[in-house]
Amino acid sequence: MKLGKYILGLALIAAGLTSCDQENEGAIYEPKVQNISFITAEQSTLTDQTVIEIPVAISRAMTNGTYTANVTLSDYDEEVSLKSNQVTFADGEGIAYATVVVSGMKQGNEYSGTLNLSDADKATANTEFGEQVTSATITVMCDYNWVPAGTCTFVDYTWEDGYVAENVPIENGEGSNVYRIVSPLAYVYPASYVDGQGDTANWQFYLNNDGTITCDEGASLNYWGYYMYFTSDYPSYCFIEQDGNTYGVNFLLLSGSSLYTGGYFEFTWNR
Repeated sequence: MKLGKYILGLALIAAGLTSCDQENEGAIYEPKVQNISFITAEQSTLTDQTVIEIPVAISRAMTNGTYTANVTLSDYDEEVSLKSNQVTFADGEGIAYATVVVSGMKQGNEYSGTLNLSDADKATANTEFGEQVTSATITVMCDYNWVPAGTCTFVDYTWEDGYVAENVPIENGEGSNVYRIVSPLAYVYPASYVDGQGDTANWQFYLNNDGTITCDEGASLNYWGYYMYFTSDYPSYCFIEQDGNTYGVNFLLLSGSSLYTGGYFEFTWNR
């Protein structure tokens, strides 16, 4: 989805570089200013590597001659840096790239930083070409290496009296106590995924030394606009039970700013 939007953005920019002069049909409009701008204000990357270089696209409207833009980094984690503060457009180029380097990452952690145009580059704006994007926030998630950790029988009681799915995969973030049930709602409500209405998200949990499990607080699985919401603020409604290898997860349902009771599923882990 993001790749598609990114490509579309480049296509629109390319179209803008050769737009027609409506008063003189057939003439090519030649921009008079650079209009330096980031392509997008947000860019996210998922990787299982500990070091990564991320190209961040910057555009300009006037492609005659060379031009060097200057960028800085703010609000960044110590693992995040810029390969160079200068981004040079060659003659004829409408797109050039700043390079963000993220190194020393640890699995399961998120890293971010914000790139900013210099005041001189901001001064090249021309509203004729749309809103200038003067900063871009880059976010990198260093994912685990997920390995098989058995399967489960997943039973959801949230809407009805028990929808069952057998052999739902469970994976482990290698070297950690982090686990996830792979797309449980897609397995338990397969008909919903034929028409694209279902949620394919994984559900992540943590296995403790005593065999109990915990999970992150906040919203996760999407029950058709009602999100699974787990919080310690409501311990009477959000808690996890255990009976051997069977775990029962009680939770609230979040829709907009309203919380509803009745969320519950259980799974039996076949390890």
